[in-house]
Amino acid sequence: MTGFHFHPSDARVLYCRTDIGGVYRFDGDAQRWVSLIDHVTPLDLSESYPISVALDPARPSRLYIASGTRAPGGGRLSISNDGGATFRMHAMPCTIHGNFHGRGAGERLLLAADGTLWYASQLEGLFVSRDEGVNWQQVECFPETACTFIAQQGNVLLVGTEGLKQRREAQRGHSLYASFDGGATFVPVSQPAYVPVEGSRLQGLVAQRCAFDDDYAYVSYSANGRRSQVVEHGYTCDCGDCSGGCMARYRLMEGGLGPAEDITPVRGDWGYCAVDSRHGLLITASICKNPDDSIWLSRDQGESWTEILCGMGVGQMDFRLPYMRPRCNGGGNLVHWMTDVKLDPHQKGTAWFNTGTGVFRTQDVTAEVVTFTDWCDGMEETVHLGVYAPPSGDVQVLDMIGDLGGFAFRDIDRHCDNSFADGEGNRYITCINADWPDADPAHLVVTARGNWKGKTKGGLIVSYDGARSWTRLDMPMGLDPELDALLTRISGININAGWVALSADGTAIVWAVADRFQLHARYVIVSHDGGRSFVRSSVLDLEGNAAPGLMKPLADRCDPRIFYGFGEAGQLYVSRDGGLTFQQKNAPESFPKAQFGLIDGIDKTEIRVAGGEAGVIYLSAMEHGAWKLVYDRTCDAFHARRMTDEGDTVYALGLGLGREGGDYLTEPKMLYMAAVIRGEYGFYCTPDEGASFVRINNAHQMYGDPWSIDGDCRVFGRFYIATGSSGLLYGDINKEE
Repeated sequence: MTGFHFHPSDARVLYCRTDIGGVYRFDGDAQRWVSLIDHVTPLDLSESYPISVALDPARPSRLYIASGTRAPGGGRLSISNDGGATFRMHAMPCTIHGNFHGRGAGERLLLAADGTLWYASQLEGLFVSRDEGVNWQQVECFPETACTFIAQQGNVLLVGTEGLKQRREAQRGHSLYASFDGGATFVPVSQPAYVPVEGSRLQGLVAQRCAFDDDYAYVSYSANGRRSQVVEHGYTCDCGDCSGGCMARYRLMEGGLGPAEDITPVRGDWGYCAVDSRHGLLITASICKNPDDSIWLSRDQGESWTEILCGMGVGQMDFRLPYMRPRCNGGGNLVHWMTDVKLDPHQKGTAWFNTGTGVFRTQDVTAEVVTFTDWCDGMEETVHLGVYAPPSGDVQVLDMIGDLGGFAFRDIDRHCDNSFADGEGNRYITCINADWPDADPAHLVVTARGNWKGKTKGGLIVSYDGARSWTRLDMPMGLDPELDALLTRISGININAGWVALSADGTAIVWAVADRFQLHARYVIVSHDGGRSFVRSSVLDLEGNAAPGLMKPLADRCDPRIFYGFGEAGQLYVSRDGGLTFQQKNAPESFPKAQFGLIDGIDKTEIRVAGGEAGVIYLSAMEHGAWKLVYDRTCDAFHARRMTDEGDTVYALGLGLGREGGDYLTEPKMLYMAAVIRGEYGFYCTPDEGASFVRINNAHQMYGDPWSIDGDCRVFGRFYIATGSSGLLYGDINKEE
């Protein structure tokens, strides 16, 4: 979550923007957040990535959203007259993306008092529209390109920037500018003193957010740290490390601003981003403060401050969601990436703040001990990379999720009590895939990243009790210098581990070790002793030479000796010796040359090996459609059939129970797809492998970009959708319709 938006006069109007999950409206009666992007499809995802929101003080139902896909021409201005129920759109003339660096900075979209729309872009300078976004002009006199916010109070128009155009080697240029003549000219505004930090790759302050009261403008600042992961465009949560920052106030004077007054609550090796002022209160928060971020409150316009939240020692966190509790987070507070804190303008004492893991609210910010409670009801702003429904056991569905690792749902109508963590509750993050033998779904192997604090390390994690507890396998060092280098990197912070396949009897583990997003065939290894030791797999091309490309391994779900491999241009491989040797086979003449050797967000395929049917595989490959692939062990060859028509696009594919009261492992499956079938996008099921399709959603059940889909193996008509913008959902087919 990246920002809150209260209407100045209507207490019923509150919105929250996210980096990848669109905009939400808060329903005060139901105390729930309502998504405004359920209608969005993967054909146009621009609304999923909002970077800024603007409201009209005179018309509470009017809503403006700037969003986009970062592609040329992908920027959109969405305008609603009914609180986000419907929108009209105009093209924006610049690059926009809500998940681009600087997502946590202030508002870039401004509706000025005279009706003019301003947009402070992420890369291309300042723009203005005088016809509600139909046409835009670049403000030629503005001296910078990469902006952070634009704000207005009376005749003061403030614009924050990254200071990159005026950069001199490792020193940022000026960051804050003001106009006192409606944007005709801009002048630099004084900034607090900055002390260079040894080792920082880019010195200087960045103005992040701005708030006003009747007397002052308040501006937060931060600076890159020594370990910043993003340099040029890194200054909020994106850099991962700050070397300093401050809070400044500027007295509002007729025709101008007073000089910068440094009112920083506490100086340190961190920055400031969030700032708001209401009801005589001023509030701010740190960014990238170790080990815990803080919130400070001032009752005297910044003359003095009280720390009201820091870790588990200052203030109180009342967690409603189980996975947010300290026991799931190494005993600590998961609050981080606080880039916005807002005081409710209509109810003194109520405040909201955002994090990388949801939103929190207090209803008495002035209490002696301030209690914050997570309030994410209705929100599903997470990236779900894969979903799996095991055929038996107490786990109904497994969820592979970016940043939060993985969840094993035993009751899909209740919040999951666990995430994938070590024995001390330290979370693994961004799990790419999972595998298990159908005879024992409690035996799980998962590819996981190590968390941001380094308390868990990436690699393979194993569970024998259905994801209740996890053990990380030791890294198999010493097989090869190149492989050792990859394994060392994976053992660090937030690096993809790769892709894993587990044999049908649970004895063999085949691991394609990742090189970031790629699965090179030369980095495939195999274990036959539960992961205690590994050897290199031989992956051979048609001529018997070492295969030069990529390969993603999957296990046959019936024969424990057989594994399959899928290459970067439709190559097909088979291992008949438990993963020791993969031999390329001739692909059927019609089989597409699709890219199967990637993982994470750039993988555009889905491969499902059928349970209970040796050699049967189903695949989706975007514009190449959906396919059934059969490996004939007798003649050692593949046969293929396309299940969708030419021109159909299939984004994801899964398998479920074929009929009411049926047996998933012994009977034909129901196939579920997120696809464009005969020109219409939607979710489809087919009981006869593509001979007929039934669309099972309506126009308000699109849910953005589907990354994975699977059918329930035990409940007929139930399916699961893992999305990149609307969370993990499940549906049940309405048999009457």
